[in-house]
Amino acid sequence: MQWKPWFPKAAFAAAITTVVLVVTPGWTAEEAAPAPEAEPELVIVKYGSVFVKCDEPGAKVYIDDTYKGGAESVIESIVTGEHVISCRIEDKTVSGTFQIKKNETLRLEANFDEGKLVREQSRSAAPEPAEKKKPAPVKQEKPKKPVPPPKKAELKNPVEERRNNHLNVMRITYEVTDSQDVKITPASNATVISKYSSNKNRSGKYYHTKQGVLLCDSGPCEINWSAKFAYTDENGKEDALLLKWKETVFNGITPAGTSKQELECCLNGQCWKMQEDSKTETQEFSIGERYRLAWNKSSLIIRRSDIMKEVLDAGRSLSDY
Repeated sequence: MQWKPWFPKAAFAAAITTVVLVVTPGWTAEEAAPAPEAEPELVIVKYGSVFVKCDEPGAKVYIDDTYKGGAESVIESIVTGEHVISCRIEDKTVSGTFQIKKNETLRLEANFDEGKLVREQSRSAAPEPAEKKKPAPVKQEKPKKPVPPPKKAELKNPVEERRNNHLNVMRITYEVTDSQDVKITPASNATVISKYSSNKNRSGKYYHTKQGVLLCDSGPCEINWSAKFAYTDENGKEDALLLKWKETVFNGITPAGTSKQELECCLNGQCWKMQEDSKTETQEFSIGERYRLAWNKSSLIIRRSDIMKEVLDAGRSLSDY
């Protein structure tokens, strides 16, 4: 027997509804609403610093190919972010890309033998894990007063910073002891002075009179010291300087006294000689066109001539720096 539906075919056809979805190409729901406008960002400049350790004397530090100072000194006011940092000495260079973080000093170490510039802590042994301690009992503390936010660091005046770094190139104090030894004390800015070395010696036999006057018993009686160093200016130009000091002790009291001092200063191989003037407490001499030397019985100082004029023309005193 053949099966037949209990409802008519016409009713079955009417019950089926065809749904057609029309999609327009290239149109999306997101395009229907306008995109919100981007709000402008407030950019705050942040700074960090860099310290490059280097056993090679005279090494210079460059950041993004710009000279920033010598090694073994903290270089400040470096904008945070990624920078190419290089350490150079003569024809050798080691460099790398590092991240400068806000208010932090990035410490690096230059190794020219291995051709690497790496983070300083990466070359040291890892610290041993600390022993676990029992938690201390929690003490109820009195509520603390709110700490005011730190003040923003004041921007450095580039004119004053240049004067502080480059006006006084080298200051040396010296003293002859009772044993006829000479004590030398240099004072300089490590960011601009490199390759410093000194030497001292004496000859002859000395004695003191009953009045405590130092005289020569057999000679020549000479006390000497010398110092040499390199100075690098704000543009990266380097000058080599040499100082030679000598005191000759007489075997008696003369109209000129019991001794005389002489000083020789050399700049890049060209030398100038000076003798002590007993009538003048402090003598001043020009070392080429670029430097000025002030000298007395116990100290000397070398200054940049151009910055001296700049300071004095501004109504300031050289002793301010």
